[in-house]
Amino acid sequence: MKNILFIIGLLLLSTTAFSQDSKTPKTEIKGDLTEITLYYDNGEIMQHGFYDKTGELHGGWESYNNDGTRKCVAFYDKGVKVGTWFYWNKGIKTKVIYENNVIKSIEEVTPELGKPTLDDH
Repeated sequence: MKNILFIIGLLLLSTTAFSQDSKTPKTEIKGDLTEITLYYDNGEIMQHGFYDKTGELHGGWESYNNDGTRKCVAFYDKGVKVGTWFYWNKGIKTKVIYENNVIKSIEEVTPELGKPTLDDH
């Protein structure tokens, strides 16, 4: 009986140690929304944003590449794509405007010299 309890204890200990090494999502309740941060295996942030009580994405949402560079900044209104989104891919920044999940316009953004861009934040 002592051996079985010892083995169960070792299994629980190893499971706890393993779970601390894995990059589990971090969530925090903020008013009516839940903030969530998802991670790559290397510890870099994969995605960060908010969802409402029904599970719909809501508000700002950010996605990153596994090296930590920005991939996308997006906005949702109760699961619906809205507003101005920015995508970064191989040094090119693209601006996409959504209205009720429909793309209204797409343009490649060329920053003006001396003016701050979203890349600067």
